[in-house]
Amino acid sequence: MKKYWLLASARIDGLTLRERAILFGTTAALLVFMVFFFYLNPQYAKQKALLSQMAHNQDQIAGVEAEIVLKIQAHTVDPDAVDRARLEQITGEADKLSASLMALQQGMVPPERVIPLLGQMLRAHGGLKLKSLRTLGEAAATDAAAAAPATAGAASALLHQHGVELVVQGSYSDMVAYMASLERMQGQVFWASAAMRVDEYPNATLTLSLYTINLDKKWLKL
Repeated sequence: MKKYWLLASARIDGLTLRERAILFGTTAALLVFMVFFFYLNPQYAKQKALLSQMAHNQDQIAGVEAEIVLKIQAHTVDPDAVDRARLEQITGEADKLSASLMALQQGMVPPERVIPLLGQMLRAHGGLKLKSLRTLGEAAATDAAAAAPATAGAASALLHQHGVELVVQGSYSDMVAYMASLERMQGQVFWASAAMRVDEYPNATLTLSLYTINLDKKWLKL
């Protein structure tokens, strides 16, 4: 293994500065794509499916409740037993979905903890230097809400996306280690975009756009 590593290092050292920049940029883009495709995208799809089902059940509950109110207004002494059983079933399913959603939220980072958490992670990688940090505007968790059906739109509105853009400088190896640490956060922080620029080998600049998803609409502004 060491022999192959030395051989690869020698080949990289033999490349021009432009060839190294292209190689490192391509590798970083591949890492970002693999993380999003194999982990972040399935996690987000699971959350969206739960929210869509919850909104659907809430609509059903509202419809059944409206039917019961109409019967009461028509001086019906006892609501139809079938409707009552249906309402109880839908309410139970909605409670289960709500519990599942709250369980997922337990692993998410609250808005007030995002900046301290990123700072703590950056200090753990002493070779990196923070050049800038700013928060992005709060948004709904999906950009497709306007084109989606009413039920899906209601589900998406329950989640809020809070974004942060940070720019760091350092060596390529330190940046790879930092991005690996972000990957291990297991869905607490999601990547929106990542762009790396090689300034002067081995130093480079990394611009990351990250975001969290939770039920809290409040967000910081920096």
